[in-house]
Amino acid sequence: MSESEPPSEPSLDPDASGPDASESDVSESDASETDGQLPKLADGPGDLADPELLDELEHSLGRLEEFASKSKAENTIRAYAADLEDFRHWCDRYGREWLPAEPETIGLYLGARADDLSLATLERRLAAIASVHKEEGYDSPATVAEGPLRPIWKGIVREKTRQQDGATPLLVEDLKKIVEHLPRYNGSDDGPTGRLTLTSLRDRAILLVGWTGALRRSEIVALNTQDLEFIPGEGVNITIRQSKTDQEAAGMTKGLPYGSNKETCPVTALRTWIQAAARHVEGPFDGPIFRRFYRGESIGSTALTAQYVSKILKRHAERVGLDPEGYSAHSLRAGFITQAIRAGKAERRVKEHSGHKSWETFNRYVEKAGTFQDNPAEDIGL
Repeated sequence: MSESEPPSEPSLDPDASGPDASESDVSESDASETDGQLPKLADGPGDLADPELLDELEHSLGRLEEFASKSKAENTIRAYAADLEDFRHWCDRYGREWLPAEPETIGLYLGARADDLSLATLERRLAAIASVHKEEGYDSPATVAEGPLRPIWKGIVREKTRQQDGATPLLVEDLKKIVEHLPRYNGSDDGPTGRLTLTSLRDRAILLVGWTGALRRSEIVALNTQDLEFIPGEGVNITIRQSKTDQEAAGMTKGLPYGSNKETCPVTALRTWIQAAARHVEGPFDGPIFRRFYRGESIGSTALTAQYVSKILKRHAERVGLDPEGYSAHSLRAGFITQAIRAGKAERRVKEHSGHKSWETFNRYVEKAGTFQDNPAEDIGL
């Protein structure tokens, strides 16, 4: 069976390829900017009685304002430079002119980056693009208040806002059920009857690794063979080289331990898929781990698109009677966090594992996970 995936360039239809699993984490480049607010001075008795002391404090306050203003300006300049560099590289990759840019190019770029960036970061990137066009004497192609970009931006905002409430968490029992009912070869197939199909081996590894690693869908498809380190008796270390909240690509390593059940062990599933895939490709199986299939179960050389991870989960969820509309790739990440919190795992360790930078965002999962734990409405006579 062939797989039909979204094209490598995003559609201009805001509903066709918009993000389905975004979080509202603020990127480090966003968080680094000072808000310009100044520290309050003490109000102790007699603090301002001395005119010389008053002059000194006023001078200090003025210097603080100056420093805060410069700091914010410098951070904004650095952020704009990084934004424009990313936009230029993206345009080069797809053979598009970046200066001056066409509105269609901006629309495609927004679609490509909407999956991993917050609305605030996307807005800043539009501002950076508009700024450089103005400086070079061109009309800005990046306005979203009107013109061809307006419906695209509205679609992205709608999807981002909708996803702030989060997809339905995929809890461990439903994950096990999905894995148990993955398609197998039958007598009319070329593969060994009763064994998981090659596609199922890949999908099982995607679901178990994505869930156990609390990975974003972009992180799942970005995994390469060089990002893995199997540790005998322990599990596998996976290196996330860049993520939504790690735009500087500092990277982080997550340890996935062996599971208690071979069929649902993420380490075993990952190794089994790699070994099976290696037998079906010419030469060594290097590079992208989770790849497309062509012409039945012919393994391609390129990675799956991030959007396709959601299609995989929806398809298998529907097979076991779950409502596919309630699930997306983010259900893997949300499901792990929810399950870990309910199991009593330390919130600090869960947050470290998930890679959240913001406690505010992470605590949304904690609140939802604990709504029925020590519930005051339970056992009160109803």
